[in-house]
Amino acid sequence: MLSQPFSDHLVPTVGRRNEMFFHATLARTFIQSLSLRGDDDFVDRLNYYYTPIMLAVACFIISAKQYGGTPIECWVNPHSRESMEEYIESYCWIQNTYWVPMYENIPDDYTTRETRQIGYYQWVPFILIAEALMFSMPCIMWRLLNWQTGLNIQNVVAAAVDSQTIIDGAERKKAIESITDSLIDILDLQSSTASSTLRLPNMGFSVWSKLSLSRFLRGHYVTTLYMTIKICYTANIVLQFVLLNASLKSKDFALFGFQVLNDLFHGKAWTESGHFPRVTLCDFEVRYLANLNRYTVQCALLINIINEKVFAFFWCWYLILMVITSLSTLFWLSKVMLNIEKMEYVVRFMQIADGSERQKRKQKPSADQSPLTIIRQNPHLLKRFVEDFLKSDGVFTLRLIGNHAGELVVIEIVKCLWREFCARNWGDIDVVLANNENNHKTVEVRLRPTKSSTNPETIVFSNNLAEQ
Repeated sequence: MLSQPFSDHLVPTVGRRNEMFFHATLARTFIQSLSLRGDDDFVDRLNYYYTPIMLAVACFIISAKQYGGTPIECWVNPHSRESMEEYIESYCWIQNTYWVPMYENIPDDYTTRETRQIGYYQWVPFILIAEALMFSMPCIMWRLLNWQTGLNIQNVVAAAVDSQTIIDGAERKKAIESITDSLIDILDLQSSTASSTLRLPNMGFSVWSKLSLSRFLRGHYVTTLYMTIKICYTANIVLQFVLLNASLKSKDFALFGFQVLNDLFHGKAWTESGHFPRVTLCDFEVRYLANLNRYTVQCALLINIINEKVFAFFWCWYLILMVITSLSTLFWLSKVMLNIEKMEYVVRFMQIADGSERQKRKQKPSADQSPLTIIRQNPHLLKRFVEDFLKSDGVFTLRLIGNHAGELVVIEIVKCLWREFCARNWGDIDVVLANNENNHKTVEVRLRPTKSSTNPETIVFSNNLAEQ
């Protein structure tokens, strides 16, 4: 038995190890977020992958000019020493400059000059990197949390994609059945848990250590999380406009981008608009003996030529991206929240699987091989299959598999899922009645429920066998 002092020292050690593990996991997840995976769609990739890449490229270009070139040049007295010129340029770069139109007199009041300061050009690379990180954050949260219920969508989708490369039919069938078995096990795990619990590592402080999910989220957790992430992508883009406005200190938040683009297209000079001015003024003080002398110099902000094009481009891109992301969010909301959409999606693949006339002639009347026949005559079974067996997470996973691996894989998986659904609820054929009506041979099949069926019910359906 451990002594009390040893126990007291053991708990903090374990806590620190858990904290280190969590931080390592967070860092690894951030690095992995730069790679494409199968647990998202193209619009998500525009947000977390392609946009950060564009921001990183723009950051590199501006940084090369800013730190490897001459971002600012100031006009000084020709008789001044070179060291004096370098000092003035460095000082004006750090302490900000201010813009006064050429047709206006320079204000005598230094407070008025300070209100016209331009203080963003030094921070543009950092602003771009911060924006890139913000675009990646929803993806990082998605990949940190989506596997908490056991449903690792990335692995399921990757296995479905790999199954497409298998040429041998028997091996491919085994791969599809393996994917289906994994999906069924996960759905069973979610259904059998009375109250799902999401545990976070002990991070050394009590933000939250245990988050109990409501009964509603059992079977709907991943779908709800994905829609939350979708909304976060949209909110992030709106936040980018706010930050852009705050960084540039523009009073015209809504029209700023349009104004800059209008200036560029109509050739309106920056000397009139004041947007990203190239020529600015700078005040600096020099101590000479007991006196403090203040000077004003004129500087050329060469970096603003690039900044103007970069910010105008990203303002337009954010506007386009906001429209695309908003439409994508609304599309997914309608697909995952409306039960009729989920049932229509599943039925479509059942129709494809059951649509071949050649297969209809060969198949025997059974529940797992004639899904549409049963559903047409017992429509409530489709609702049970989708809402009680697959749930939102199951249908959502099928959609992602279809987006990345193709619909042929989804057809096979839906057939296997239906077969499992029937096997759990009904046994063998109980009664078969053959009748001749209008020279057509009809077979009526009665399926008796199994002992383990959660909804015991005898299903009756009939097949027209006139063509067989």
